Amino acid sequence: MASTMQFDIPHRLGKAEAKRRIEAGIPKLERHIPGGGTVQANWTGEDRLAMTVTAMGQKVAVDMVVEEAVVRASVQVPMMLSMMAGAISGFVQTSAQKMLEKPADPQSEPPQA
Repeated sequence: MASTMQFDIPHRLGKAEAKRRIEAGIPKLERHIPGGGTVQANWTGEDRLAMTVTAMGQKVAVDMVVEEAVVRASVQVPMMLSMMAGAISGFVQTSAQKMLEKPADPQSEPPQA
């Protein structure tokens, strides 16, 4: 059974800018997954992002909803990684916060977890 963790990230960017910054930061995530991994992300609606992070042969599902003043996220960690659920959720939350904190710039440093 998967463990689900939820969190909200408040912001003052407005929906469009928050979405733009998250979208620009997604390609940088793979470089910061401990042990290496892959990230697949798809906008399943105007404001909903579904991501799958694959690492150590396991898949972590991330669902984000971008709202005008908050990004609501849930992270589903498979049972095999349940001992690390807090760290995995923290990595996702910290990465999303860093994407929202500064403008997306192709020359900028990727988020560090």
